[in-house]
Amino acid sequence: MPERTSRPPISSRSAWRHVAATLAIFLASLGGLGWEASVAGFEADEADYVATSRYFGYLFLQRDVTRKEWDGNHWTRTQPPLTRYIVGAWLTAYGYDLEKMNQPYVSTASSFEINRQKGRVPTDEVLARSRQPMVLLGAAAIALLYPLGLLLGGSLAGAAAAALALTSPFLRYTLVHTWAEAPLACFLLLAAILAATGLRRLLDGRASPLGWGIGLGVALGLASATKLTGLVGIPIVLGVAGLMATLAWRAGERARARRLIVWAGLATVVALALVVIVNPFLWRGPVAGLASMVEQRRDEMTFQQEQWPEFAVLSVAERPWLMAVGLTRIGPWGDLPAVAAALGLGLAAFGLWSVRRRLTAARPEPATLMLLAWLGGYAVAIFGGLGLSYPRYFLPACILLLPLIGAGAAALVTAVASAVRGARATAGPSVSAASSARSR
Repeated sequence: MPERTSRPPISSRSAWRHVAATLAIFLASLGGLGWEASVAGFEADEADYVATSRYFGYLFLQRDVTRKEWDGNHWTRTQPPLTRYIVGAWLTAYGYDLEKMNQPYVSTASSFEINRQKGRVPTDEVLARSRQPMVLLGAAAIALLYPLGLLLGGSLAGAAAAALALTSPFLRYTLVHTWAEAPLACFLLLAAILAATGLRRLLDGRASPLGWGIGLGVALGLASATKLTGLVGIPIVLGVAGLMATLAWRAGERARARRLIVWAGLATVVALALVVIVNPFLWRGPVAGLASMVEQRRDEMTFQQEQWPEFAVLSVAERPWLMAVGLTRIGPWGDLPAVAAALGLGLAAFGLWSVRRRLTAARPEPATLMLLAWLGGYAVAIFGGLGLSYPRYFLPACILLLPLIGAGAAALVTAVASAVRGARATAGPSVSAASSARSR
């Protein structure tokens, strides 16, 4: 039977310490992002999300899925609707009438002032309210970096990952605006945690595929119902679960292999079902509807390349440097591309080196393998579809890279501390011998 590589379970006292640390990071992030939201400038996409928050009213207040707004149009095909629901629910809870919100912004034909005069810009009060749920979800995303870093490199790695996120001007700015990035980051990191932890527990025989499969499916479904980018997580889960099931089957562990297949299959079904359930546009034909959404995104990319050529990425040769910069806009040096890329990629490489032994055993450590697969899968997906170098397009891989960077920082600190202790231990006897010689 292959050597098991799972780490020992965390004691209840340690678990409570980690919960307390996660909560403390959430509260600190809430304060930091709250301040950022109060000073961050307006973005045109925010007007569109406030305007289309009406879809929450159509579905949940009026309960009318026969409206023409649910037919194939720009808003039903451009992105899934979950962020619009979040904004609509939040504004409704504060007593706003969604039908009285602004109309969508027209950035290609009008200036900001003309858009404001024509009622296409939300009031300052509405904009501030609409950012509040983004602050909550953004703070939750940063807090979730702690358990992810804990899985890869311990508590120091988790703390470093969260600190680098919270001190990054790029991440703070991106996570507080009224658009899909904060919900996507939160649900994506939650799904990564459930995938890594669930895989480990299933292999250890400490979990049922039913509960963990449904939980992972809900998290994946929420991410995918926020942005089509979330769907990338499904083949990642299926691929890693398939690999581990194959290894278990070859080792004669047939029951364990079947549990893994059930877990991954159930998560996939639940995720896809949730994507369809929350979006009435897909009810008439889920496959054709998703295909039309992908086609819409491709057409929009082509249009945006023509409209904003300064952001267009037309050559594959440009992509490696753009990826290096886009994935490492973290920490207080995030706005210095060369410095951020050198530090970020260097620490990530050191983090990968620190976990290498978990991947070379007869059976790789499951949580480590799953998290690295999430990072690799999203990096490949972004690289392959990089038609525009908008900074926020890099967010999924950027935030998934942070736990590995945190692991690298933790390993570096540990290595330096060990070297210092070794130097002191070596110097100690020499100093004692010299003192004895002088006394004689």
